[in-house]
Amino acid sequence: MLILFLNIAAAHAQEDKPRITFGAEWSGVATFYTAYHFNYFSPDGYRYNQRGVETDPVFNGEGLLHVGYNVNEKLNIAIYTGLTGISRIHNAIPLSFRVTRLFKQNRYGDRWLTFVDIGTGFSLKEQVQEIAALKLGTGYRFSLSRDSKIDLLIAARCTYTHPEIYFEHEPINQRWTNRNDAIIASASVGIALTF
Repeated sequence: MLILFLNIAAAHAQEDKPRITFGAEWSGVATFYTAYHFNYFSPDGYRYNQRGVETDPVFNGEGLLHVGYNVNEKLNIAIYTGLTGISRIHNAIPLSFRVTRLFKQNRYGDRWLTFVDIGTGFSLKEQVQEIAALKLGTGYRFSLSRDSKIDLLIAARCTYTHPEIYFEHEPINQRWTNRNDAIIASASVGIALTF
């Protein structure tokens, strides 16, 4: 009888406090700073060393899906993946780990949140490119019901990647590339739906 009571109590506690979360997030991303350093050999055998900074704004989109776990009423950890644009360089499939801190004790009410997101990604280009990204953000969560929430989010993202190099509109083979580094700073505004 005691085991049956404990099972019913555990099931009720799980219903009252959902632990597993999932949802989707959509953002507009504005890149405002790109620093790059390329060192490569051209097809005609000359070595080129190019450094530069671009500050022209570039706009991309980002769509993400996530699965998470509520550690307690104020802390959620989650895995995110989807599709994102990285400046003019390439599109990528990100894979990141996010820690979200929620404020205010009432989890059924509206409340502020902050998050840290760190991860990697897979480029959608022929040549493999490493991607590392860090995102810091904040937002406001609107509680629609016990399990349904809408988040309005703003974030700053820093991405480190290895873009393809082009010489006279032709891609440079990786064998001829000594260095192709880029650091990209961007800001995003988005909306998320979490269950």
